[in-house]
Amino acid sequence: MYKRLLSYCVFVLIANIVAAQNDFDLTQRWFNETLYNPAAAGNNFSTGVFFHTRQQWVGVSGAPTTLAGTFDTYVETLSSGFGFSFAADKLGSVSSYNARLAYAFYIPVGESLSLSLGMSGGMLFRSRRIGADNQDDPSAIYGNVSENSPDFDFGFELRGPFKLGASVRHLAAQSPQYNLPKHSVNVWTYVSSRLNLSESLSVEPLFSALYNSFYRVEFGSLVYFLKNTTRDIYNDRFWAGLLYRTGRGGVFALLAGINISPKIRLGYSFDYATGELATIAKAGTHELFLSFYLNRIFYKDELCPAYRNYRR
Repeated sequence: MYKRLLSYCVFVLIANIVAAQNDFDLTQRWFNETLYNPAAAGNNFSTGVFFHTRQQWVGVSGAPTTLAGTFDTYVETLSSGFGFSFAADKLGSVSSYNARLAYAFYIPVGESLSLSLGMSGGMLFRSRRIGADNQDDPSAIYGNVSENSPDFDFGFELRGPFKLGASVRHLAAQSPQYNLPKHSVNVWTYVSSRLNLSESLSVEPLFSALYNSFYRVEFGSLVYFLKNTTRDIYNDRFWAGLLYRTGRGGVFALLAGINISPKIRLGYSFDYATGELATIAKAGTHELFLSFYLNRIFYKDELCPAYRNYRR
């Protein structure tokens, strides 16, 4: 009886989330803003490749799973960033796939600060399996329904001693068909600042706000330590952090990672719900990301690359 009641509660909960959650969620988006903001394309002033995988609410049938990645590069002679992103997200009987090309133009704001304006365009594909929730019913009708729509995002980012950005997503997503969940406009804003406490320790407070059919905020901090000096800049060896996210009772997230080399970074995060999901998703949410910098650029001076090009 208890198992049936729990299964029913899980089914109702996921059904409600399918109707409300219309964009994939990643805890470690702080390391790869390009996934959510086209203005962040090339914001590391190098060429980077990122992969993310997320298993949400481990042990819950139909819980969200996400696979995402980006490629972006900065072209100093054009003061521009170019990027490509993809994501595959599954939640219950609904699957979403999207691919986008992004462009960002960088404008110098002083010697150490740049403003980037970006846009991205691509396609959004969604499908839903009919009858997936009634597999024990011999009279249920099974099949798949799907729809495609163009998808556009816009955003800006200020980057220097701090990061301040905002993006508006899914501007052209069409109205849903076949009872597929609606992809409404999403707005994401974020700010962070890196504070060096010593040559071997720094801290980065983080804050973001998201509108995605409902309002949600996230705040916390990352700590970087055991830094090695490489070509006149500090290359972090390890980091760890704690975030808190509002919504459905709240979620705590623990983050940790390592720079295997100046060009390879590996990170892990664990989310634990404290609200209505706490008794259902006891195993929490696990997320991994891996990034490569193919031609990481180190500058001997501290001038913003956009300003360096402007001076020529």
